[in-house]
Amino acid sequence: MKRHLNTSYRLVWNHITGTLVVASELARSRGKRAGVAVALSLAAVTSVPALAADKVVQAGETVNDGTLTNHDNQIVLGTANGMTISTGLEYGPDNEANTGGQWIQNGGIANNTTVTGGGLQRVNAGGSVSDTVISAGGGQSLQGQAVNTTLNGGEQWVHEGGIATGTVINEKGWQAIKSGAVATDTVVNTGAEGGPDAENGDTGQTVYGDAVRTTINKNGRQIVAAEGTANTTVVYAGGDQTVHGHALDTTLNGGYQYVHNGGTASGTVVNSDGWQIVKNGGV
Repeated sequence: MKRHLNTSYRLVWNHITGTLVVASELARSRGKRAGVAVALSLAAVTSVPALAADKVVQAGETVNDGTLTNHDNQIVLGTANGMTISTGLEYGPDNEANTGGQWIQNGGIANNTTVTGGGLQRVNAGGSVSDTVISAGGGQSLQGQAVNTTLNGGEQWVHEGGIATGTVINEKGWQAIKSGAVATDTVVNTGAEGGPDAENGDTGQTVYGDAVRTTINKNGRQIVAAEGTANTTVVYAGGDQTVHGHALDTTLNGGYQYVHNGGTASGTVVNSDGWQIVKNGGV
């Protein structure tokens, strides 16, 4: 499933079919413009009859448990609890052939969701989710709010306007924070398995927007891109922070901080066994 940052998803009105349809926008990935693609799907969510594979949770309605497979869509305007999502990424990220998955719309809520390999949870602006667990091959595309997401090899893409709070990134998981997005209170337990300062960039946390109060544990890595800012980061032994943008008030409790050309680090505190390396062109 690596490594694509980023498709954001929204619903747009199709005047031909008289329904709302899925639009995917391929967004910036590692500073490169991926272009824009709009794909019309079969996800009708208006008052017209939905297709057999579409499930709409209306405002004020609560649905408990259930599984989405084989390109099923669940459109959540109310509350969905305990869903398992195994569809939406069967053809790989950023592929227009993908349909299905869970859509959390403005005012919609999803709790205790499990996203398995090939599954996708889309949280649009005004939607909110909590306690989502994402396994390898699964993903969460976030333009709304997500609280307490656990990435067990899965991925979380936080788009402009999105807010991710309390994400835990375990082995092979990846959180990508785009420009205009915010991640707070993240715990990073992966990304540095390849050794100090290895520019893998496809696991751990990659910051193009803002990351606040991040904890980086052993084997954890935070990469702050040129346009990104990391504030109040704590790095423990075996973890590291790679800075191409701005790092403010980092504490190295045995961890490493690498400040690259063009990067700036302000207010770093280096405690016992910590190490700050400022490379040529870094400040």
